Amino acid sequence: SINTSFSTEVEWNYGEYGPDVWNEFNGTCGEIYQSPINIKTACTVYQSFPPFQFSPNYNQTQDFLVTNNGHGISATQANASAYPMTHTGGGLDGTFQFTNFHIHWGENYNVGSEHQINSIKYAGEIHFVHMNYETNKYGILGVLIDSNRSSQSSSSQLGRRIIKRQTSNTGGVTQVTTWESYASIVSQLNYTNASATIRFKLSTLMTTDFNIFYRYTGSKTTPPCIEGSSWTVFKTPIYFNNEALESFRPVQPLDGRMVYRSFPNDIVSSIPDYYCCTQNAGRSFSGVFLISLIGKQLFLFSWLFTFYVLLRD
Repeated sequence: SINTSFSTEVEWNYGEYGPDVWNEFNGTCGEIYQSPINIKTACTVYQSFPPFQFSPNYNQTQDFLVTNNGHGISATQANASAYPMTHTGGGLDGTFQFTNFHIHWGENYNVGSEHQINSIKYAGEIHFVHMNYETNKYGILGVLIDSNRSSQSSSSQLGRRIIKRQTSNTGGVTQVTTWESYASIVSQLNYTNASATIRFKLSTLMTTDFNIFYRYTGSKTTPPCIEGSSWTVFKTPIYFNNEALESFRPVQPLDGRMVYRSFPNDIVSSIPDYYCCTQNAGRSFSGVFLISLIGKQLFLFSWLFTFYVLLRD
């Protein structure tokens, strides 16, 4: 007979052994608190968070090792012990230390990001991965990438990417230059384990607005999909031209998790998503919501029945 079970040595990818089957050889990828998710803004809850506090080394020019790990491009510090980068605050418990950052891209401007906002994908998404070594929990800062939708996608154009940073501050020029340098390096790493070194300040690659974000508890977005990660998805994107590196995972169900936002008002859909709101807020809210709906239906039925009786009389 044919053995249809997956070997524990199967190497995940975004093709034959892609996201749809990851849970078959990495059981944790089938658990309920997975990432990425579709953030439905009408169902988020406002919560005030203290500001993030970043250590000075985020502004330190230093070497980063950029590596093709066979699944994508990851950048790590060449000398993390000399330039430790940590952040606190932002509503997270403890101190989180930078471990790496990587970028998820798609074939065109609307399929690249892993997270969605109101079912809309962005051109891409940058993950700045941090670890709390006291709790062994991840804290991931997600920065969305928007596109000016002006160019056709081609992976061969990666090194010639034109990056548009829509900001009025003087840091914009530095960020453009840094991303152009990074893109030109990445375009040459065509083989697994290929690597190169690039020198820059990590702060020049990050968002300029750290106070407006969404927060929820989820998982790593690739096998073994470890849960317990604190996700911070910043609302303000950075802007690139439309380029390609197809590498994304479908959004996962919320299964009762709450998504918080750090700002009081948000754009909501004109059509309320009742399923998302009852799912988001957990069992207690779901019960109240459903009871409310049932009560309204009973009231309407009794009113119609009374009207029917009056007509008969």
